[in-house]
Amino acid sequence: MLTRFFRQDRITVYLLLPVLVLLLWPGAGTAGGSPYTAGLQALRQGPEGMPLYSPLRKVMEISPWMSLAFSLALLTGLAHGLTRMANDSELFGRRTHLPVLLLPLFLALLPFGLVPDPAFIGMWAVVLAMGRTWTAVGHKGILSAVFDAGMLLGIASALYLPYAFLIVVIWASLAVTRPLSWREYVLPAIGLAAVLLLCWGAVHFIDPQAWKPAASMHYAGDAPAPKPAHWMYGVVLIAVLAILSISTILSFAKVYTHSVMREKNIRASLLAFTFALGLLALFAWLLDHRIPPVLLATPAALLLTYPLLPVRRSLWDEAASWSLLLLACWARWAG
Repeated sequence: MLTRFFRQDRITVYLLLPVLVLLLWPGAGTAGGSPYTAGLQALRQGPEGMPLYSPLRKVMEISPWMSLAFSLALLTGLAHGLTRMANDSELFGRRTHLPVLLLPLFLALLPFGLVPDPAFIGMWAVVLAMGRTWTAVGHKGILSAVFDAGMLLGIASALYLPYAFLIVVIWASLAVTRPLSWREYVLPAIGLAAVLLLCWGAVHFIDPQAWKPAASMHYAGDAPAPKPAHWMYGVVLIAVLAILSISTILSFAKVYTHSVMREKNIRASLLAFTFALGLLALFAWLLDHRIPPVLLATPAALLLTYPLLPVRRSLWDEAASWSLLLLACWARWAG
């Protein structure tokens, strides 16, 4: 029932999203209090970061309720953007809203997953940039689209600087879908640089010491990651994720093999996007031994949609989604 409800292409699925998020909101299941509270405390203790993140951080510090409302709105917007990007670019072959279910589930499984850190806030602009690029594939004139995508990546980079690296995903998408045209490769870089230069100029005029690009790449604060209430949780989580990973690989390979050339190109771009986010996650781990959860949850929500989308395996699909939901509730409320 859960998978079937989100598998449909109806706007009514968003009515269940706030209920789902509140159910998965961090409880008191870890030693030392809520992981959400600890995560917000870590953000307050950390560096100011990039120029677009600093004012948002001050807004979240007004009240815990403000932080909760901001996180809920951000997650709703990101889930909608991710679903629209996939549907408009025909990433799955047919329209669905499964990412609306899978994104909060994967975020809830990860430490501080629902905390609005810079990478989480900036991901909405990354998703819009990828959607702008992939939906333009197949059209003759896409110069404005790739320039817009570059500017959106610039906005994301002004929140979390490593996102600037994702310009290679735009270049990879162009390389596998279109003949070589140097202007299409230059314009995204110009758009990205223009936004960063405008932000730098504004911050330098207001407060030259406010922008600390190197500090913005570090994980804010030193709050310890929450530990699971029981060792069995880790065993069950690894087993479930291993089964889902194997199913995802097999389903994606099957869909990719039977795709037409345009669909293969888009799905190859999805693999490039996943690989690039994986590199950013590795960089974050080497830097601070912590990974922004959204870097893992976003590609996972897209890829797991492939095995859950067919309707002929309804029992397996429901078992997969309910397993993730129960594990997320266990991680947040047990103990």
